[in-house]
Amino acid sequence: MSSTLERMKTYRRSGLSLLVAVAAVHASPVRATGQEADSLATLRGQVLSRAQAEPVEQAFVFLTVSGKGAMTNEQGRFTIPDVPGAEDTIQISYLGVDPSKTAVQLQPGHITNVTLLLGRTVIEVADLEVEVRRLMSAKMRGFEERRRKGFGKFVTPQQIEQRQPRNTSDMLRGIAGILVGRDDLGGAEIAFTRGSSGTCVPDLYLDGQPMFQMPVDDIPATDLMAIEIYQGTTQMPPQWAKGSCGLLVVWTKDGPIPEDSP
Repeated sequence: MSSTLERMKTYRRSGLSLLVAVAAVHASPVRATGQEADSLATLRGQVLSRAQAEPVEQAFVFLTVSGKGAMTNEQGRFTIPDVPGAEDTIQISYLGVDPSKTAVQLQPGHITNVTLLLGRTVIEVADLEVEVRRLMSAKMRGFEERRRKGFGKFVTPQQIEQRQPRNTSDMLRGIAGILVGRDDLGGAEIAFTRGSSGTCVPDLYLDGQPMFQMPVDDIPATDLMAIEIYQGTTQMPPQWAKGSCGLLVVWTKDGPIPEDSP
């Protein structure tokens, strides 16, 4: 992303004054249900030439507050996912013109669709549409289905966002039946209590795949999306191997979706 911006800065600027105007705002009638509306938003849209309404390729669309951006493809389309649902500023950079900015309100759990018209002297937001996200990711859909069944314990994306943990193991501290200790190298050791039988070490699954020898803090806390905790074999979902102790299932934001995910 930074290299793209640096390359853009090397081009001769035309000195044209650019203006971004919001022409219309409307919301789709789609309604979110249950946990489908989360705390993140998505900006999605298309950049077109104002004169001929043709797609503009390699325009860089950047949200200055969240610090995320995307380059338009051959159809002039772009998507900037998983940004905070709050007021942000769209900055558009294109070869030969100075970057322009406009404010946009991104709503949690919604997708904001924009059509940007790019001309020599004016960039306009022709349409701004906000719609509710219709579907959760396959990972979160399975997470919510298992959570509703009432087996196990669950750490939600909202809890992770509120706590802002430094390490992944921090999200397990304070949960009944879980001990978070330290090994000789200072890494976290996770154990489940077993009453009079002492403690045992649970199996670890990462995005649906077994990682039995992996320390939990090797998973960056910034990548965390959700955690499932099953203390005992009777609680475990059938799609995962049953260990003798229990298991931790950690879901990350960008990890793969397992084929057997429900």
